[in-house]
Amino acid sequence: MTVALLNPDDQGYLIVAMEPGEPDVQLEACLTTLALQGWTLRLEGFRVRIFAGPRFAWPVVQVHRAHALIGEWRGEGAHPSEIAGRSPDDPTLASELIREGWGAYLMVWRSEGGELNLMRDPSGAIDAVWWKHGRATLVTDRPPAALDAVLPQDLSIDWALLGALLRTPSLLTDAPPLTGLRAVGAGCWTRLGRLIEERELWRPSDLVRRGSDDHPEALVSVVDHTIDRLMRSRKRVVCEISGGLDSAIVAGTLKATGHTHRAAFLNYFGADAEGDERAYAQAAADWNGVGLLSVCKPVEPLSAQDFKPLGQSLRPGLHGVDPAYDRDAARRLLKTGAEGLLTGQGGDSVFFQAPDPLVVADRFRRQGLRALNPAYLAAVGRWTRRSAWTVGRLALMSGPAAPPGRRHRWLDDLGDLPPAKRGQVERFVNSQLFWTDCLRARAAPLLHPFLSQPVVEHCLGVPSDRLTLGARDRGLARLAFEARLPALIAHRRNKGDLSRFYGRVLQDSAGALADLLVEGRLVAHGVLDREELLADLDPSRLLWREGANPLLIAAVLETWAAHWEGRIANRRAQIAA
Repeated sequence: MTVALLNPDDQGYLIVAMEPGEPDVQLEACLTTLALQGWTLRLEGFRVRIFAGPRFAWPVVQVHRAHALIGEWRGEGAHPSEIAGRSPDDPTLASELIREGWGAYLMVWRSEGGELNLMRDPSGAIDAVWWKHGRATLVTDRPPAALDAVLPQDLSIDWALLGALLRTPSLLTDAPPLTGLRAVGAGCWTRLGRLIEERELWRPSDLVRRGSDDHPEALVSVVDHTIDRLMRSRKRVVCEISGGLDSAIVAGTLKATGHTHRAAFLNYFGADAEGDERAYAQAAADWNGVGLLSVCKPVEPLSAQDFKPLGQSLRPGLHGVDPAYDRDAARRLLKTGAEGLLTGQGGDSVFFQAPDPLVVADRFRRQGLRALNPAYLAAVGRWTRRSAWTVGRLALMSGPAAPPGRRHRWLDDLGDLPPAKRGQVERFVNSQLFWTDCLRARAAPLLHPFLSQPVVEHCLGVPSDRLTLGARDRGLARLAFEARLPALIAHRRNKGDLSRFYGRVLQDSAGALADLLVEGRLVAHGVLDREELLADLDPSRLLWREGANPLLIAAVLETWAAHWEGRIANRRAQIAA
């Protein structure tokens, strides 16, 4: 298997839930085509069939009379069968799945009355959209092209959402930019009967209100348990050590839980001094007694062909906007036969890396005037590069108002939260992009322990001023895992920077990006302004321009729009015929 052959059509699952009646000839013809492409029937029962592509990485099992689980659910006692048997109704069953376990999963079942139920885990690691075709309900994480004939007749690109994605990429994890397909949100339960019932059962803001044990030992326990459970079912993974704190904690926890022998450790570094983190990554590897392969990130001009794989799936592949790295990492995952890519991604948000002076406002809410200790205000000022006077004044503020425009649904009810925790939830929502499509995700499942339900629930419940103990970024995590970290990383104050690297890549790619975007679909539909785009593509501005990443995002969105325009046109031609 080569990276070029990592087709998303080979990766997914498909649920076909039929109501009684004659067979659907058109749908059965599509399923026959899928079978010829290597798809297999993994489960059949309770008027539900579940198919999986030849490279679908997750198990599919029946767990009760009319209940099936796609993916991995890790419980702390009860089995899903027991939960299904004792739950008096469908919403209770869905809630209990969240309360008693975690993982990467989609649960599907039929109610006593025959209605189809879907429950998607809070991490959102496995995607799910559904639509109706005649008497069939179809559910999938990525509609393969073989299903084009039975896609919704009103399927179309949501150009307004594509425009919003340029400004707020995190919206991608809320809904795909396609009308006609209904998404099941992460942490949501959906029942499809005569009426459609949808309920949000898990929200980050609720975790903040609930609170957590803020002792360092509690954080260590949660992280150890999570990484241990992730690794138990895997023989071989690739673990990225970036040189930063979060990936070093992952490596140290692999050693503490006895799993380093199952991992190959990999580091990518930039060729310039700002992006070269090899010394830190090597220190983490040496501390844990493991070997490390370091690979230089090449400065290569990008072409339209580089972006093509990122436009082939249900949602634009924004997690692959560094195509050379994405391609190389996917190749190494395939070569080693890895059963997962283990990362520290998400640690910045859940452990609280951002230098936010509003942590003093959160502390003031908890402790009152006692929080305004001059030494603490001065320490926060040094960390955030503000005067102690400014920091003290911020303690009395409620934080900035929410910006106008479309927002992720998880950001709708933050008004009563302390201001720094509001910012943390926003950064956590941004981190959900780490679960989205890319070549790495097609080569092996993405394993982000710090974005898993147990770690997220724990860290969002810890007050921001406790997460930043010592008035520094990720202070609680530094203290909790100090024994697992080399001093070079534990006491580090700066952070690697790849801005210059990406600026050089963009500068070398200006011509190809112009060819792709200037006369493209995003401009034609008013998503991009042509004159502003031409100014942004000026090579003299690209090396140092802040926010150059939107050009890469635009290239992915343009490629995705072209792919789906072709599939929608194919669908309409089939209807006309």
